[in-house]
Amino acid sequence: MKLFRSQLLAFALITAGGHALAQGPVDIGLFANGNDLEVRVRPGADFEDIFSAVVFTIRWDRSSGAMLGDLVQDGPALQYMPLDRSGGVREHGPYNYQVFAGFGMQRMQQAGATWEAGEEYVLMTIPVQGVAEFELVNDAWTGELMNNADFYASLGGRDMTGMIYKGLASVVSAGGVDVIPNPNNGRFTFTFNVIEVSDVRIELVNTLGQSVFTDLIRAFEGTYRREMDLTGMSNGIYYLKVTRGDETEVEKVVYR
Repeated sequence: MKLFRSQLLAFALITAGGHALAQGPVDIGLFANGNDLEVRVRPGADFEDIFSAVVFTIRWDRSSGAMLGDLVQDGPALQYMPLDRSGGVREHGPYNYQVFAGFGMQRMQQAGATWEAGEEYVLMTIPVQGVAEFELVNDAWTGELMNNADFYASLGGRDMTGMIYKGLASVVSAGGVDVIPNPNNGRFTFTFNVIEVSDVRIELVNTLGQSVFTDLIRAFEGTYRREMDLTGMSNGIYYLKVTRGDETEVEKVVYR
């Protein structure tokens, strides 16, 4: 990451020549939108030139089993600030870390975008599999020289890093069953929420209708999470049946 940040700074300086510079910092925030996360920026001044570079890191508890999907960018943001992961998920202590970075080469005005001071603009949306609390962070890990993954924003080649104005976003399933990963190699975790107190019955069956796992919990409320290991069984299709009260949901599990 040290080399990456050096390259990022050099790139930002290249884009600086001859362009107007913003007069205020750029703040960043993380928001939950259903089962998606949104990363938004909030400029401190009007701006329509080159958003040169950005780096930010999302952290979440590894024990949650939650995973980030493929990031999505729509409209002008994809043109003036294309984003991507900077490497894979990294583990440190109890947390997962995912660093994101982007470089801008096009004037925002050319992409039909103009920032107004104090307004929020969505940079990206990313779906979440599972239930967890996600954070935009500057912490001991991101601040280490070898990682160098603290929040950073450059406008017109000049450092305009502001603050993380909203760092915490909780993604809570509306009762659906999440199987992670799916497809899998026989090992997976499934999670679901029970909003109101009810009896819960869980059954995993193969394509012959044979039950390979059952569980019954009386008067349950909250989040149910279980790790499964089917490596001692034949690979193929399994069906996970979760009954909460009078409602049953079936999730297909693919064991490759």
